[in-house]
Amino acid sequence: MPVTDREMMMLRAHIAGEDEVARRALLEHLAGGGDLSSLAVLVYSSFVITAQRHFTPRWNSGQVVRYVARLRAILGDMTDTSQLLDPLVAEDELQLALGAEPATPHRPFAVIIARLLLLDVLVADLRLDDAGLRSLLAEARSEADRLLAIMRC
Repeated sequence: MPVTDREMMMLRAHIAGEDEVARRALLEHLAGGGDLSSLAVLVYSSFVITAQRHFTPRWNSGQVVRYVARLRAILGDMTDTSQLLDPLVAEDELQLALGAEPATPHRPFAVIIARLLLLDVLVADLRLDDAGLRSLLAEARSEADRLLAIMRC
């Protein structure tokens, strides 16, 4: 099943910092029997696209480590969320998004948290206007739909 408009709205609300809107939509989605697989693939696609836009054409592991350290410093100011991000997971996920070989497998919850937090800061760093965000999400939706079709075969 392809990405739904509701899933797009949930991710857009999350990225826009409209946490209550995103939370409410997520709870409605789950209450309606929806699963999270398409949303997870949409988050993954958005994360990979933003990571590649930010770090390519050339990157190195030192840049990734510094980027994650910067994110951890930002989160350190918000004591409630600073413990959520595992720096090794974040570094591995960024490097995977940039084409590195897979590292050690990580807990799924740690991976999704890392992707969401990194996605937020990557989008902010890209300084996308509304049209840019729409374009990013449209590209991510297209890629997510392609990946979902492959997964269902």
